[in-house]
Amino acid sequence: MNEVVDRILQTYQLMRNVDPEQIPNSRQKIALYVEKLNSAGKFNPHQLAMYGLAYLKELHEGPDSRFTGC
Repeated sequence: MNEVVDRILQTYQLMRNVDPEQIPNSRQKIALYVEKLNSAGKFNPHQLAMYGLAYLKELHEGPDSRFTGC
């Protein structure tokens, strides 16, 4: 599971500038999120990474305005 979390964080850092102080908090939230997905039957590491990246993007950048219903 740690490999998936590391992959998510490394990929996100390549795409966006991340404040180094946010990384421990982000790591904890992503780890919990990936655990929940795993307990719900999601085991494919590539899928987990994609879901984790989307979750991390929403955490750092907020929800996409195209999908807020406004």
